[in-house]
Amino acid sequence: FKVTAKLLRESRELQFLFSRSSARHGDEELGGDGLRLFAKVAVDAFFDNDLLNSTKIFLGAASGSFGLCITSSLDAQRQLCLAARGQTLSIALYPKKGIICFGSEQAAVKVGMNAELPGGAPDVLGKTHLDIDNDDLRLDLDDLGGEIILLDWGKRRFKNPAVSPPNRGVVKHSLMNGRVDAYLLQESKVHNASGLLYHRMTRLTRNQFIKPLPEKTADPVLKDIQDIPLICREIQEDWRNMNKSKMSFNRLTAWNLARCIRKKMDSYVEGSAQSRSTDILLTGCEVSLWLAEQFACDLQKSFPKLNVTSVSSNKLLGLFGQEMSIPVVGYPMSNKTTKLDNAIVIIVSHSGGTFSPLAVSNLLNTNNNVFVVTSEWDSQIGKQLRAAHNEDDHMMLLFNSRVFTTDVGLRPAEPCSVSVAATQQLLTCIFQHIAIVILSNQRYRHTSGAIITEHDLRILERCNQDNLHALEEIVGLDYFGNKITKDQASAEQELRHAGRVWADHILENARAYVITFVYIMATVISGYPIASAIAKGAGLVNSTAWYFVRLIDALIYFYLPQINVLIIRVIQRRAIRHRMVGRTVVIADIPWVAQAAEAFLSKIFAVSYSIAGLNVLSGNPADHFVHRHTHRVVRGTLIVCGRPDGRLSALTSLEASC
Repeated sequence: FKVTAKLLRESRELQFLFSRSSARHGDEELGGDGLRLFAKVAVDAFFDNDLLNSTKIFLGAASGSFGLCITSSLDAQRQLCLAARGQTLSIALYPKKGIICFGSEQAAVKVGMNAELPGGAPDVLGKTHLDIDNDDLRLDLDDLGGEIILLDWGKRRFKNPAVSPPNRGVVKHSLMNGRVDAYLLQESKVHNASGLLYHRMTRLTRNQFIKPLPEKTADPVLKDIQDIPLICREIQEDWRNMNKSKMSFNRLTAWNLARCIRKKMDSYVEGSAQSRSTDILLTGCEVSLWLAEQFACDLQKSFPKLNVTSVSSNKLLGLFGQEMSIPVVGYPMSNKTTKLDNAIVIIVSHSGGTFSPLAVSNLLNTNNNVFVVTSEWDSQIGKQLRAAHNEDDHMMLLFNSRVFTTDVGLRPAEPCSVSVAATQQLLTCIFQHIAIVILSNQRYRHTSGAIITEHDLRILERCNQDNLHALEEIVGLDYFGNKITKDQASAEQELRHAGRVWADHILENARAYVITFVYIMATVISGYPIASAIAKGAGLVNSTAWYFVRLIDALIYFYLPQINVLIIRVIQRRAIRHRMVGRTVVIADIPWVAQAAEAFLSKIFAVSYSIAGLNVLSGNPADHFVHRHTHRVVRGTLIVCGRPDGRLSALTSLEASC
């Protein structure tokens, strides 16, 4: 209090000096009112601009997307301010452990669930019982409207107020069993600031929809591949609702999708549908977009009269998410040629939190026609879709499910394997469901111009079921995680053998480098290069002949890497005439398979040494593969080609042409 009184006294003296100077020299010279205003603003800023108010002023004048963590050396011992606008930000509270985690990814803040602290055991999901105050909770800031939160844990140690006078009216929320106070400011009134903050939180404990973080493993890529049969089988069983002990949310979401499909088809039957409007829009980014493009292609071919479109989320944001539309060069879609008013939107996003798909979910979520295919129920896009409904009507919120989930959860491995397989499996189920809805009504069948038949669906379902056994043979594990017999895993054995051969091709330069290093070290240190050692051992004394011997040693040193490569190839019984350069792998398959495989393989070698790396290319063998890659072919290029599944009648002729 003494310090505050002294500062007030000094500020008044400053204002008095400004006023005297203004009267003596005139307002024009020193500013007059400007000086008084300067003094007032400086004093107000000194007393009022704490963490909360400073962040409020900054966001009020700033434009763009922000995810901010603000701290100050003056208040670091008691306060932390977080802000979100256009960038997701989540805060997890662990009362029993005294931990607060925050980050831009929802999954990241779950790290406190299994954190081991001195004197305590890991708090695995679901261990808290009956005591709601000790539940682990997560708060997601309103990134759409913009929100600021101040966390203050120093009220017991410090007597001065946590916030400055301009924000004293902000509602205080007690967290962490009363040990932390939270002050929230919303830029838009999406949430009721005076309501109970608990109603906005997601409970991490005792919540069957929250998946724990995966256990640490020495080889996360291998673990993902081995999980593919299990994940695909679980998706199929969940889709058929084989587990009667729990409700299948995918089936519930499929029921809502069927309602939207029927409503769309009824508008065509009645003649009320808009012309040139998009019926089904699929969007996503990167691998998810490639899967969505293939889904849209299959759906469009099956129902030619429907307008099914796939487009990148980035393009949608450029066209419809900016104050000034950004034209998409080289792409036919524009805000004049495309109508998305009543489109059924399916967003494909494994993480459910990628920036552009998340922004598209906010942009297009003006009706109940937006769905998402993601890795788990608890995702950012799923949260946005649920928030669009009446939050007070929990039963309607349950039955208005808009989230399809593969239930894969977080996968820390950078190369995509199980996420791609699981998403493709779920999209196959969704495709079958849409086809059944349309084919079940003769008017829908005629209006959509359906080419696909019930017989085609039966063949597709048989292939879908057979795929589970094929995956087990490829991976070498059944869906329980047990190794299958060698006879059953013949496909895995063949793939591993081919992989070892390809590995020999790629690693030959690294092995030759090691052999070269050993040879140089041995011969230089000993003083006996191989030709000189043989000549000396043979008793050569002619001085002129020794020049020839040393020439041979010099040539051996010069060509030693190539010599070692040839020796390795002879020992391994591989082709000798291949080029002695870095290897190139070329993948030939349909677009989404080729692109996904290229991304997978290139990411595996992303951190390899250049001497053990490889170049990865891909192309569509039915289109541009020849034009893009035949002029690049050299002896030693590694090519892998996909073959169409001729069991599907639509692909029989394509398989025969291979």
